[in-house]
Amino acid sequence: MSWDGTIGDLPGGYDDALRQAVELREANGRADTMVIAAAQVRPDLQGQGLAALMLRHLADAGTRAGLTRVIAPVRPALKARYPLTPMARFMTWTGPDGAPLDPWLRTHHRMGARMLCVAERSMVMQGSVAEWEEWAGLPFPESGRYIVPGALAPVMIDREHDVGELVEANVWVQHR
Repeated sequence: MSWDGTIGDLPGGYDDALRQAVELREANGRADTMVIAAAQVRPDLQGQGLAALMLRHLADAGTRAGLTRVIAPVRPALKARYPLTPMARFMTWTGPDGAPLDPWLRTHHRMGARMLCVAERSMVMQGSVAEWEEWAGLPFPESGRYIVPGALAPVMIDREHDVGELVEANVWVQHR
């Protein structure tokens, strides 16, 4: 994608970055920024430094491709345990060493990345009430906000319009 390096020019989050990248390609534009949209280590392999190694390889691939910046809309690993806490507050929580409390944010921090801001609508997922009940494994008997295991924020259910929506915030970090 193309990004001028300012907070104001950041995409809205994961969804918006993907849309902008596709539009830039369709317009035959020139990308200058790599967006690491997702990176994950299997649970049985965690704790071995593979996440940082993977991020380093991705960032290096961006450099080899001639991209000058590397950013990521980070979905903090522990945030689902605190779905009622706004991301802007969650991202400021630190451990005794002063590094971010969240292990995924801490990995980026230890690699020298800097947290830029919250991407308030990074991922927006919509579906019918029946779909949300299937996905969450929970009944939603009336309209309202529901805590769903694994979600970073409450799911909003609107039974009258037969729609459920989850709007997850992420944290923009910059590696280069």
